[in-house]
Amino acid sequence: MKKTMRRLFRVSLWIMPFLLLLTWWAVEQMLPYWPIKPYRQNPEQASWRIPRGADPANYGLQAEVFELRTPDSILLQGFYIPAPKAAVPVAYSTLQPSGMRKSMPKTLIILHGISSCKEFFLPVAEKLVAEGINVVLLDLRAHGQSGGEYCTFGYYEKHDLRAVVDMLLARDSTQKIGIMGHSLGGAIALQALAFDQRLQFGIIESTFNNLESVVEQYGENYFGIRSPWLARRTLDKSGVIARFDPYSVAPAESARHITQPVFVAHGDSDERIPWQFGQQNYMQLASPDKQWYLIPNAGHNGIWKAGGAAYEAALMGFLRRQ
Repeated sequence: MKKTMRRLFRVSLWIMPFLLLLTWWAVEQMLPYWPIKPYRQNPEQASWRIPRGADPANYGLQAEVFELRTPDSILLQGFYIPAPKAAVPVAYSTLQPSGMRKSMPKTLIILHGISSCKEFFLPVAEKLVAEGINVVLLDLRAHGQSGGEYCTFGYYEKHDLRAVVDMLLARDSTQKIGIMGHSLGGAIALQALAFDQRLQFGIIESTFNNLESVVEQYGENYFGIRSPWLARRTLDKSGVIARFDPYSVAPAESARHITQPVFVAHGDSDERIPWQFGQQNYMQLASPDKQWYLIPNAGHNGIWKAGGAAYEAALMGFLRRQ
């Protein structure tokens, strides 16, 4: 017995340095790429999310493919989907003898989550276009068919959104432009709303309060370890690799500077980002016109399905008021 124990002890002495070396390599060389280099998922790999496929025509939408350059020369791709002219609502006006005029056109920029792509929001675009709202579906940098190697969670992406707004206003300077984002897209949307006042309203779904907190949360979700030290070590390296300051990515702090109307939604059973993160964003909003919607029994994805008609009615009601 003693002889066996001695052998096990000797083996452990040989194995321990290897395990320590492997752990060091994972922390220093692998984990830093985990947040910033998302897997590029295409619609064909997740057909269950869009059973009618990735062609806008399958949803009765006439999409125009566009490309634009970001300030740091990354080529982004998206769909511009105009609402039919007949769908644009009319509003009463005492300033015109006829008493009727077309309301100001609205365009909503929709941003997807991490490792997702623009096509996943075609079913949502179908509903919005039916309401008379023009829609832009954008592949974020390092996602879908857009260029770029790294995701920076809004640090550079908020500048990308300025280029999208420039494009839209060059097309029609009279329109009201809003932004909607889910998860990663919601975090970017909050930062963009604070950064560019030309975005006049926002819809934020299932997003986080600051990057450090969500990396720590995802560490627990995926690896069973909640370590503030490991989260900071990962982000320190990620920031160097992708050339950004990860600690400045703080949607809840951006919310303090947002005065535009904002609708914030979160599932109460979100298994990835706790709903309390979304509520913190809502509480920090400086906007006098803000709405919080907690969706019962909804996880991180599929909140439109979980929320059903009640959620859709609340969201559309917010949009009609803009």
